[in-house]
Amino acid sequence: MTELRRIKAIRPVAPSTIHIKWRDGGADVVDLAGAIADFAPFAPLRDPALFAKAKIAAYGAGIEWPNGLDYSADSLAHIAAEQRAMSGADFRRWQSEMGLSLQETADALGVTVTTVKNYRNAEAVPVAVSIACAALARRDESFFARYRPRTLGRPRLTRSAPAPQAPTSAPERKR
Repeated sequence: MTELRRIKAIRPVAPSTIHIKWRDGGADVVDLAGAIADFAPFAPLRDPALFAKAKIAAYGAGIEWPNGLDYSADSLAHIAAEQRAMSGADFRRWQSEMGLSLQETADALGVTVTTVKNYRNAEAVPVAVSIACAALARRDESFFARYRPRTLGRPRLTRSAPAPQAPTSAPERKR
């Protein structure tokens, strides 16, 4: 069982950011702009003066505002993790934990092997890729829907009828 994180200190920064120091020594910056913009109960927090009045609640189990709104420490930690950039090292760790080869990773993400290699060495991978990686890791059904196992070695060449030739009258495009 994982122990719940507890908040040691916060610093609200209008319009929607909370700097959090955790009791375990970690720190995060959490942007609540999405919740404030799209979750009707949080609409009052669009007022910078009210947002700035956030304080620690329930011995660090969350934060609260004077109007009764609150956010749990667990939810804040989850949002912080989702907002954190995925580095190349994080991507390599994800790929290893998933047990995927370069080609299987490329197939699952719909990119080339070269792109996967670039992600593995990137300072930060694109946000859409980190979201896709999290989704594939979180749900077996999502993973199974995209996973195509590869066999070792070169695929066998199968002989079949020649493919029809495209008309040659159109000029070839340079890439």
